Amino acid sequence: MTIALPASLGLAGEDVRGVLALARTSTSGVRFEVRPDQIELHTPGPHTRETRLACGVALLNVRLALQAHGIRPLVTLLPGPSAGDAAAAVRLGGYREPGPDVLVLLHALRSARRTWTAFPEPASWRGLLSRAAEVERAWLHVRTGAELVLCTFNQGAAAEIRAGQAMQRVVLTAATAGFAVSPALDPASPSALRADLRSCLGNTLVPQVVLRLGAG
Repeated sequence: MTIALPASLGLAGEDVRGVLALARTSTSGVRFEVRPDQIELHTPGPHTRETRLACGVALLNVRLALQAHGIRPLVTLLPGPSAGDAAAAVRLGGYREPGPDVLVLLHALRSARRTWTAFPEPASWRGLLSRAAEVERAWLHVRTGAELVLCTFNQGAAAEIRAGQAMQRVVLTAATAGFAVSPALDPASPSALRADLRSCLGNTLVPQVVLRLGAG
């Protein structure tokens, strides 16, 4: 039996269902609470760094899905007890037709492409992926030819949610150019990364996620 979803942000329940279905792409376990004036994202179980990164991935997906409906999403990170201690709440921030940059990311999200045949040349991705990270107030450091470190400008819970959004935007942006970027299967801890990269990053950037390029 399909449970009906309430209308939210000016969208009918079936449209909200489509938004949440797209939001769950590339992540799992994030719980959504739909209210007439906002959509809340809750971490599965206790708040941890990993669950906040997952919420960040889902949050970027929600934003793109709402933009596909011409909605400008207004996001509040960690809105507090009024939203049941959600990781984020998304409200209506106005209306705007999606631009070409949004549409191409939506296509990558919907197609969920996971097979690539060529390894990208550095000149083809450095600027592209760096700009994607910067849109989400993050920074992409090239550690080796095939390994990237996604950094934020501060630390804490909100920074980890931003890192999740930036990671998903980088992954989708890479897919639009026909190559793969994915989180490392054996990532180092942020503290170990920071110690390792201190000479490169100084004290202003906080390493959050190791990403790897590959042919998939």
